[in-house]
Amino acid sequence: MLYRARLRVPSFWLLQAIGCCCFGIASLLLVLPYVRQPWELGYPNLASLFTDQLIMCLGVFVASLALRPVCRSLLQRSLPWLPLQLRALGWSLLVGTTTALVVSRLIIATPDPMELLEACVKASALLFIWCNLYCSIKHSQQQSEPQALHQPPLPLLPEVHIPASPASHGVQAVDSAADTYAPRFSVRVGTRVHIVAVDDVEWISAAGDYSELHTRTGTHLLRETMKSLEQRLDPSRFARIHRSRIVCLRRILELRSIENREYVVKLSDGSQHRCSRTYTHRIDVWLRNNR
Repeated sequence: MLYRARLRVPSFWLLQAIGCCCFGIASLLLVLPYVRQPWELGYPNLASLFTDQLIMCLGVFVASLALRPVCRSLLQRSLPWLPLQLRALGWSLLVGTTTALVVSRLIIATPDPMELLEACVKASALLFIWCNLYCSIKHSQQQSEPQALHQPPLPLLPEVHIPASPASHGVQAVDSAADTYAPRFSVRVGTRVHIVAVDDVEWISAAGDYSELHTRTGTHLLRETMKSLEQRLDPSRFARIHRSRIVCLRRILELRSIENREYVVKLSDGSQHRCSRTYTHRIDVWLRNNR
């Protein structure tokens, strides 16, 4: 049997630092033929030439930092490919043009209008490529996690009825079923303990090392990880659709297919959640069993 190798995608900060270094080296190589004649580019000396190159590199780096929260927000909305690209292009044009105008005020040489327009276009194109790389790397990082391996769905085991002995009077069978899946959760808030029934939970979200139980009456913070909760919940009633989401299957009202064989799951409370490709097989099994 062949297994897919686990590739660990490096941190985006490391990749961004490497990219900025490569951009700086490329900028130096472009002006290398003018090292002996810097005045041909409008610079009085070599020091001013290198200073301007450093300012341009820093400007691109700061612009990429400004675009990072925008890209993160676009990814969380689970947009189709074309609207995602159009919004990334619009933000890249805005930030790239602003960066080129600010840098032109800081550098020593004074560019003419055509050179300034060319700088705006180049900066916008570079930032647009950066946005696409960011989205691709973030998606690869999610797929490279240990839970991102495409595991086959667990087979549904037939229910086995064990006859109870006269002494136990059926208590042993009931206790065994009760110990398998949690019927309720105890949520401690200060000196009080709230009891949240499993039937009231509509969906669960990750909050670091904790989990948030979302019900119609409110949200409860539970000191338990998503992995532990997934093992305590009945798989016929709850399904994990994302590394940070577990939903109640009875609350699903609508499924909308998006790119990469993923879904947008809409629940009865109006909330929408993205089902990543890693967990789509669980939704597919649930759909086949409910036809």
